[in-house]
Amino acid sequence: MSKIVNYVANFICFFLIIVHANASKLEFNYDNQILSSIYSEYNNDYETWKNLPSYDEYKDKEINYLNKFIINQNNTKNQKHNLDSYIADLFNSLTQIRSGKCTNLNLNNFNYIFEESLSLTIKFWNSYCQNNVNFEYLEKIDNRFENLKVLNKLYFYHLRGDIFKIRDIYKNIKNNRELLSQLNFKQLNLINYIFSKSDLDFSLDNFIGIKESLSKLTFDLDREYQIDDYFDFISMQVLQTSTYYFYAKDYKKSLALLSYLQQRDSKNKEYYDYQKISFIAQLTPNSNTLELIQNFEFQNKNFEYFKDYLYLKTATDFDYNLNEMVDYFKSINWSTEWQRTELALIIAMEYYSKNYNLTALEFLDDCCLNNFSKSQDPIQLFKYGILLERNDYIDKSEDIIQKSIDISNGSYPSILNYLAYLWVENDQNLDKAEEMLIKAVEESNYQDGAILDSLGWLYFKKKKIELAKKWITQAYIMEPSEPEIIDHLSQIYLQLNRTKESRYLDNKIILFHKDYFKYNEVLNRN
Repeated sequence: MSKIVNYVANFICFFLIIVHANASKLEFNYDNQILSSIYSEYNNDYETWKNLPSYDEYKDKEINYLNKFIINQNNTKNQKHNLDSYIADLFNSLTQIRSGKCTNLNLNNFNYIFEESLSLTIKFWNSYCQNNVNFEYLEKIDNRFENLKVLNKLYFYHLRGDIFKIRDIYKNIKNNRELLSQLNFKQLNLINYIFSKSDLDFSLDNFIGIKESLSKLTFDLDREYQIDDYFDFISMQVLQTSTYYFYAKDYKKSLALLSYLQQRDSKNKEYYDYQKISFIAQLTPNSNTLELIQNFEFQNKNFEYFKDYLYLKTATDFDYNLNEMVDYFKSINWSTEWQRTELALIIAMEYYSKNYNLTALEFLDDCCLNNFSKSQDPIQLFKYGILLERNDYIDKSEDIIQKSIDISNGSYPSILNYLAYLWVENDQNLDKAEEMLIKAVEESNYQDGAILDSLGWLYFKKKKIELAKKWITQAYIMEPSEPEIIDHLSQIYLQLNRTKESRYLDNKIILFHKDYFKYNEVLNRN
């Protein structure tokens, strides 16, 4: 018996090693199509998987069902899905409501709270379809999804033309930042539209941010998402549920939901296409995905920037050839200087990640120097400041990063930390650096090891060793593999004559962090 167990274990181990070691080959190795299919399906690589033979007998029924949806082999329009699965029940219910058959729905087979919340909203609209509106469904929604209760009630009263109820909701939510912050831009656009129709002033400036930003572009894009009836309204919530699935790492359900929406809501199809491609890009950044992005077609020109952004971002995620990325960048038709700079920074920061600091700076200066002189985007300025500092333009770097802090009112802890640490390393402005670092520590809720380390290192420079030890020890507990934090704690121990502990930490750097930029300093003190 033990021999059999060992044999099976060794076979499984061998199989996994072969799959891992020959990943790229398996994708196209038709001599072993079962392994290729298993590997690509396991890694959610559907662009490869759909071109391989399907071995349905080896799969769980629900997995096979979801896979076919994802590659659009399931026709949702005339099909009843007989499967004990929440997703199948959801698709059946949506198809039923869409066709006007408002009978009782089977939507009880849920596992997540967000599934339960979606089920209750669908049951509410089913009761509306039956002309027997039941608000109890909305009241049962978990309080963590209070935004859904409000949103569904508001849209219901909008359909009814009940201006008094709309005004009541307006009074309750117009200053409720906590609730409004839970809404995505499609939902905020819908709320704004309903309030505007009722002559109610509803400012979204606090949610959009600066005039030219990713938030503003997303808001403008989502304004054109069409909601003409309550089924469109449900579809918008299903779209949000696909995002919940994705971040719960239930990727197949996420992609299957988007595939369903692609087939059923043609007027908003471009939104579902883009969302699905962007999720695939996060799961499997490779040349197949780049081709998928390039082939994405759209009528809404607001998608242009997002397509280019997704292409370049995906290219950096799998170490794509930088020269080809630059060629792609040069082929783009620009709408604004902000967009040009934002996309250029993707390439520049990729050069930076490979320690090509001078190339990164020259690339930015060639394409976007004028924009940096007038930019009001704190993140763009911050990234440019980093590259200036890495190329020893310290004074210019300080000016740019200080401008970034001034524009953002010091609301980004990482930016405060960067400039303050630059001062600490150069033994200048230590009192001002201390103020900035204390603010950064507080605004990051004491959860950022790099910022805690910076504050500790400042106290080390001020000869306040006990305070230095306190903060850098906390940073080390949070990030025990970060060589600069290890180095700082080692130097504190050395000051405290704890030489054995100091040497132990130095050895961690010597053995495991030969790429640490102060490696030779650590080596020389041992």
